[in-house]
Amino acid sequence: MPAGSRRRREVDNDADDDQRPRQRRTRDSSAHEDADADEAADADDEDGADVSRIDAAPTADQQLAKKLIRYAMACDYARQPIRRDGIKERVLGDQGRAFRRVFDAAQGMLRDVWGMELRELPMREKHSLEEKRRAIKAQSQAKTSSGIYVLSSTLPPAYRAAAIMSPSKTPDAEAEAAYVAFYTLITTIILLSGGELSDAKLRRHLHRLNAEDNVGTEPTEDVLKRMQAQGYVVKLVQRDVATQAKDALENTTWYVGPRAHEEVGPDGASGLVRRVWGPQEGDQATDELERKIRASFRIREAAAAAAATVAAAEGDDEATPAVDMSGADGGRHA
Repeated sequence: MPAGSRRRREVDNDADDDQRPRQRRTRDSSAHEDADADEAADADDEDGADVSRIDAAPTADQQLAKKLIRYAMACDYARQPIRRDGIKERVLGDQGRAFRRVFDAAQGMLRDVWGMELRELPMREKHSLEEKRRAIKAQSQAKTSSGIYVLSSTLPPAYRAAAIMSPSKTPDAEAEAAYVAFYTLITTIILLSGGELSDAKLRRHLHRLNAEDNVGTEPTEDVLKRMQAQGYVVKLVQRDVATQAKDALENTTWYVGPRAHEEVGPDGASGLVRRVWGPQEGDQATDELERKIRASFRIREAAAAAAATVAAAEGDDEATPAVDMSGADGGRHA
């Protein structure tokens, strides 16, 4: 082999040896750059997560809204009124001016998470002549709202059936169901009597129901007093104005309370009537029953049709009739 060709081959081999380390260095540097880029990306992700966690930290209003929800559930569980003054005192403290912001935030949480909302009870009606005269005199300073709230369910009617929303197990499911049925029945009787019921007539109804002495395991008088305290009924005692004697007869009249108007109302009372009468044979009999219900409770046709649809959807469920009654446990019998 000529000497010139051997020299060229040796030069080519040396050039290949020089290129291999250079290629290895290039690959090593690329790997280091990729690792640095991954570390930088991980650091950015961690920084972004930290920022999102900071952004997700609850504000002062949200903390107060959660506190308001806990207070409302505790009150409604015991069927105590949720008063605006109580919210300011027990929840807001020195942040009383933030009531509207905190209340709206709590409403949003209740609707989105719990399927409930706070509804304001209507003003207590003036029944006696003295109360009406007093209201006329103070008409310029009359309140436009009661400032008392209850928790009510916002779930669709299909999910408020008694088979789904059973009575609370505390203190006892049977006692709770009996109490719900009793105040629903008394509310229905008063509404069917034109909105007021004399004490003598109430006693006659209780006698027919075999409840003149006891409701479940409790004395009837104690249950009626509890219904008054919780706002389901209003008991009005008036002396005979025509007699000034000290032994004048007292006229006692019972009315539907603000809480019963909200939790039971004409819709719940009409549902109880449908359950008592049961399914009617033929469309004509059904239409006649619905006509009587609308006339008795002064229900609009659209609302009555919706209530009848809900009652029909429940089928032959033997539980207590569905009544729009919601509470801290998601609905006492909604």
